[in-house]
Amino acid sequence: MTVSEKSVQTTDNNEKEESVGLKTFKLLATIPTYAGIKTFSSEANSDNSPILSIQVVLSQRDLKRKLKRNIVKNLVVSLPAKKSSDTVAKVITTTFLPIDLGDVVLQTESPSGNKLLILRSVSNDEGKKRFVEIWNKGNLKQSIDVTDVHGDFYSDAIFGSLKWAKNEEKAVYIAERKALDEKDEKKCDFVPGLGERYINKSVSVIVVVNVLESKVEILPEFEKIIPGQVFFGPEDKTLIFNGYNKEPRYYGVAACINRLNGIYQTKLDGTDLVHLTEQLEHARSPRLAPSEKVLVYYSNPISGPHSYCSELREYNFSTNTHRVIVPIVRTPSDSFQNGFPGIYNEQMARKSFITFDGKEFLIIQSSWRSRGVVLAINLETGKVQNLTPTETWSLFIACNNYIIASKGAPNDFAELYIGIVTGYQNDALKVDWTCIDKPNIEEVEPILSKVAWSIIQPIPDNNNLEVIYVRPNEVSNHKKPPLIVLPHGGPHGVITTDISLYTATLASLGYAIALVNYTGSTGFGQDSVDALIGKAGDLDVKEVQASAQYFIDNGLVDPNKVIAMGGSHGGFISAHLIGKYPDFYKACVMRNPVINIGHMASVTDIPDWCFSEIGLPYSLTNPPIVKPSDYKFMYESSPISNIDKVKAPTLLMLGSDDKRVPHSEGLNWYYYLKGKGDVEIICKMYNGTGHGLDNIDAEVFGIDIIIKFLEEKIGVEN
Repeated sequence: MTVSEKSVQTTDNNEKEESVGLKTFKLLATIPTYAGIKTFSSEANSDNSPILSIQVVLSQRDLKRKLKRNIVKNLVVSLPAKKSSDTVAKVITTTFLPIDLGDVVLQTESPSGNKLLILRSVSNDEGKKRFVEIWNKGNLKQSIDVTDVHGDFYSDAIFGSLKWAKNEEKAVYIAERKALDEKDEKKCDFVPGLGERYINKSVSVIVVVNVLESKVEILPEFEKIIPGQVFFGPEDKTLIFNGYNKEPRYYGVAACINRLNGIYQTKLDGTDLVHLTEQLEHARSPRLAPSEKVLVYYSNPISGPHSYCSELREYNFSTNTHRVIVPIVRTPSDSFQNGFPGIYNEQMARKSFITFDGKEFLIIQSSWRSRGVVLAINLETGKVQNLTPTETWSLFIACNNYIIASKGAPNDFAELYIGIVTGYQNDALKVDWTCIDKPNIEEVEPILSKVAWSIIQPIPDNNNLEVIYVRPNEVSNHKKPPLIVLPHGGPHGVITTDISLYTATLASLGYAIALVNYTGSTGFGQDSVDALIGKAGDLDVKEVQASAQYFIDNGLVDPNKVIAMGGSHGGFISAHLIGKYPDFYKACVMRNPVINIGHMASVTDIPDWCFSEIGLPYSLTNPPIVKPSDYKFMYESSPISNIDKVKAPTLLMLGSDDKRVPHSEGLNWYYYLKGKGDVEIICKMYNGTGHGLDNIDAEVFGIDIIIKFLEEKIGVEN
């Protein structure tokens, strides 16, 4: 029986038929991960220590119901008193009842702490209903039915927003505009979607909640932009928001920070639109400093790579001037901010400021080579401080004098920390970190104990190339592990040293995994990002191959059991590897891979990527068509050009709803090899999921088929 004929058992009745690998993954999948933080201030306790109530939102996979649920856990933490010598936060109580947020889309506490605003979306037999709820001291005071007023709420990081005015008389959020009436003659007008991750969303609108009158008002649509991340300006007199250009066409925005967008300001009724960043082609993630004197935001060039090193900028309301606080870093240097490689962060946290000793600091998350870090930036001096010099950290919130973030590793689930700012000296904050919560990993500790990791630089004189090497903790000198070579997607992304369920599962089963951050990865300086432009399919492929060769040359892995694996651009590299080095790789796993750039250009939500990455010009304001000469170059730069050389058995995994790399080109690869008949090719199509293949079916059935496929082709039995 071939692997394609093996059934995948996922029910309790067939538990005994599950592989060790699938059982391992399912056990790891029971551990919830930190997904969000809400903080609520309380009165001080008897010793005058401030009390902080923390609502921790955990993402929990529910394998039975095949969905990911948001579960609430509540912590009550005692913070150090201002004049106390004690600098450690203490957890007073922890309440973990499995309260499912379910239909809560967004929620936020009012400035006074007395009111709570909730956006709720409820599905029933009659369809979907939407409500705006206002709670006061635990009592539901208002429930406004907005089902017929607008479409779905936006809750994502790029557009989503829910903000109170300081006087608590108004609030504001973002929603999809109301669907056109069946009798409206414009109902057949073409309206493009927002691309990958934005199913059924096309035109966002600003919604103002009048708390006193218990009603909402939809502000007029803007002619050339769609709004997101709206909030009240200084003294609640204006609205400030991010605006994305919708002419001449929509471009995918997920994981793309090179779009035409700016920061705008209007009156509370949506009139008198002012483009605050008119001098820039790209500005995003506006945040109002606590003093309300300045607005900080990110900026970087447009077109070219989809992810850049960003500069941090400031807009001064009183002088109407802009200045750069932190510049784009071309190449990291010890002489500049201790080797700081630049800012790599799509969006700032919604609460991201610390004020200490009269100075304002912006706290952000970024990548520093192969690690995720939390940085503090002095808004006056531009001094950047790494607050988390070890492990990989993820920032949730920074407010008053505390920071909440999580810390994890490839063989350890993230734990939650609170950092208390206790001092300021030599232009640096002193932060004392305390662990306030950790997942119960008792059941999976035997699995995690089998996994070890390190960071390796395979080519000593190439500072742009780094590998996170995840391996079995115990390796026999007589039996070396198979090697999975796994480059990331993007290509301008990065793999950091935090846990991946797939990687941890495979390492615990005996595979070594080389997670390759090749030239072009973020976190290494802008010159490294730019170095790949025009060389995609060449430089990246050569570096990944050199990384694989390093582990063989150093006797760390079995040279006869090397596997190429990757998704998106990682799949692009993997497909290139098995075409350019057909005898080196014994198997290949590709997830939504880029196969033919020329074909992709006409169907993707990011056509500019298809031109820019191989060095062809592309104008966002005057998009070109693919000319015969362009197609020839795209074809030659693509894996499809070497398909006749492929020998490695291949598992191809596709998402039915992928708008980034639509599955048609993957299927063409499948059909061609199937027709040739001399290479084994298996294709799996996962319904209801897109480019990330991240729904429960795709995760569970995906890891199961990968394990069975590799077991059959490589010979690691479990």
